[in-house]
Amino acid sequence: MHVISRITSGVNLQLKYCEQCSTLWLRRQQSKLTLCPNCRCAEDDLAAGVSFLQVWNRLRAEVRS
Repeated sequence: MHVISRITSGVNLQLKYCEQCSTLWLRRQQSKLTLCPNCRCAEDDLAAGVSFLQVWNRLRAEVRS
């Protein structure tokens, strides 16, 4: 795993792939997160009772833009 350092703010980041959609994203070095922000948001929406079709349409719109 590659570690990318930002000298200006002193934050160490890791390049990580999302375990759900395989997108590459950056996370803090010691983070235990396994999903990208989009997949985490979709999971939160589904857990809150938002319909799958609404979540799917939102994700498709984000990809297209």
